[in-house]
Amino acid sequence: MQHLTRKNDKRQVIYKPASCLRLIFFVLLLSLSASLVADPIYISGDDAITDLQLVSVKPPPDIFKSSFPNEDNPLNWYRLDIELSPYSTHDWLLVFRQVPHKKLDVFIPVNNGYQLKKMGIDGSLSGIAPNAMKLKLKPGENKTWYIRHDPVALNQLNPELWPSLSYYEALSEQQTAISSIQTLLIVALIFIFTLTLRNRTPALYLLISHMLAANMMILMWEGEVFRAVSWLGDPGHWLILMTAMVLVTGITSYRTLALLPIYNPKTDRLILSLNTFGIALTIYAITLESIASETTIKLAAYALLASFALVVLATAYCLYNGIRPAKMAFPSALTMLILLSWSWYTEAWPRSLPTYPELILLSFHAVLLPLFYWYGHQQNLHHAMSINAIAPASRKRRIFETALREHLQNPDSPLSDNDLIQKVLATFEEVLPGVPAMVLRHQQDEWHFSLGETTDYTKTANNLAQQLPDIEDDLLSVISSGTETKINFKDRFGTIYWVFPLSIDAENKILMVLAPSRHHRNATTWQTASDISNHACTLFQANRQSLFWQQQANLDPLTGLLNRRAFCQEAESIIQTSLGNNTTQPCCALFMDIDNFKQLNDQQGHNTGDQILKMTALICRKSLRHQDLLGRYGGEEFVALLPNTEPWQAFRVAERMRSAIASEHAKNNKWPNSLPTTVSIGVSALSRDVDSLSKILEEADRAMYRAKQKGKNRTSISTSLTDVRLPAT
Repeated sequence: MQHLTRKNDKRQVIYKPASCLRLIFFVLLLSLSASLVADPIYISGDDAITDLQLVSVKPPPDIFKSSFPNEDNPLNWYRLDIELSPYSTHDWLLVFRQVPHKKLDVFIPVNNGYQLKKMGIDGSLSGIAPNAMKLKLKPGENKTWYIRHDPVALNQLNPELWPSLSYYEALSEQQTAISSIQTLLIVALIFIFTLTLRNRTPALYLLISHMLAANMMILMWEGEVFRAVSWLGDPGHWLILMTAMVLVTGITSYRTLALLPIYNPKTDRLILSLNTFGIALTIYAITLESIASETTIKLAAYALLASFALVVLATAYCLYNGIRPAKMAFPSALTMLILLSWSWYTEAWPRSLPTYPELILLSFHAVLLPLFYWYGHQQNLHHAMSINAIAPASRKRRIFETALREHLQNPDSPLSDNDLIQKVLATFEEVLPGVPAMVLRHQQDEWHFSLGETTDYTKTANNLAQQLPDIEDDLLSVISSGTETKINFKDRFGTIYWVFPLSIDAENKILMVLAPSRHHRNATTWQTASDISNHACTLFQANRQSLFWQQQANLDPLTGLLNRRAFCQEAESIIQTSLGNNTTQPCCALFMDIDNFKQLNDQQGHNTGDQILKMTALICRKSLRHQDLLGRYGGEEFVALLPNTEPWQAFRVAERMRSAIASEHAKNNKWPNSLPTTVSIGVSALSRDVDSLSKILEEADRAMYRAKQKGKNRTSISTSLTDVRLPAT
């Protein structure tokens, strides 16, 4: 009894059963874990197995029998046990994604050993599918494969098992669909390039970028490009980035096609910010080497979806306010947003690469966008020429025709821009009473407003003036695309503006602006305003052409100076202004004649005479002020009218001009045995007796002949001038 109750003996009795229990538990655990690892994937039937559970293992000793790889090697190893059903009649394939991994090696069991097959970017391009390999299994056989993979964030290894016949059928259908999409993209690219040759707009360049990105996305998704070309980085990361570029360029194409920079400038800035944020997050996610990249790429996807949603909402708002370009953009953008959101919602996360349905959706959408642009462009052309769209029986149409005859008739003589603007405003007030109308003019980087004479819309003009600094750049960029552009936007005060460009020059832009109230915002009012603006645009062009040809008719074709008729017309107005009502302002006339011109013309020929005339005209123009009037009176005679000039000042101008002409012709005299080329000048001035253009020119002409009689090449003063400051001549 004492021996059994000793403390040490008692401890030994209890300890031995516990050690046995621990040993039994450990053996059972090992056997259970071994059974879990060794449990093979049983394949049978006709359906693919897309959810394979890969078992992570250390480098297997049956492959590395002599030495093991370095412990710091970043490659991950996986074990795949597969058992083929005894009743299976199919050949089975182990299939990886088409976008190749940077490093992917499969060790195939062969003759009690293993054979290496490279499936990454360093693999072979031979075979119908470089991403698939045949499993050499007999019915009822069980074998073990090992996979060596370079783990990269966002690019998970998800192999699949497919019956060979089913996979090749699916692959053939997939290749047919992708080839068709690529063909459509190439056709669309050619179409857009053709449009770009005629009309180079930012929208076209953006569409070209979108379709090029879609083509690159398809090529990367197919994977052959990565095996043929050596790339830096992981191929999957390039595909992620290109997919983000397709989304961003598509979203930006919608905002450009719907003209959101004009209609909703603040929302447009937010859309651009979200696009930039999404691209930045995408680039950051593919550079991370940790699991945090999954969260980052998810945030990038949310940012791009939010940007797309804002495009849809802004386009819907424009559609609600009757803005025509939104009619095509809204249903397409909404459909794309719904389909893309549903696909991202149903697919399990974390995920990064586009699935096959998403690839087809994005690519087909890239094909449709140019069609939307073409349809909108055709609508613009139709809209710009739709003067007959309003029924002839309509009362507004009859008023419109009457107003055109009364207010927008092409005048017999050209008008100034200000007079023409008032005619256009009067037409709008007659045709669309109650609709605030104004003309916005951009000159020398400044905006100027013109309002009608019968109705005061100063408050509306002031409200618009407050908005111009925020929309100026976008407004100018849109109207620069052509006068057929119609613009519609809403300011922060809730006012809707319709803008119709009337004349677009590099330094002078004239815009017709309407601010219709809600009950005026309808298709009929818009069509009428468009018709009037189109006619006014034509009238501005015709007026500019008339001014041009009138100017050409007023100029001497040889010297570029005013001809005799134009000089007399301009001089008459200067003479009347100088005479005034009470006091006479000083005004002088110069009459010039080239000495010995007939002799030189006969000896040297008419070509030489023309050169002398042009040179003399150039020197005279340089010697006079901007406000002085100079013209060719006839033959070798020139006249000049100098307003606000005293006779003694005119004499000095004449002498300076005479000396410059003599010096220039003497320096460039190329005709031997000929008399020197000089001029004789007569000076006259307005006075109580000499009070008309004809009298002042007659006095100057007489003075010029006295200069001829006294030896030529001199300046003579009219005998009626008695100013003591004049020299004796």
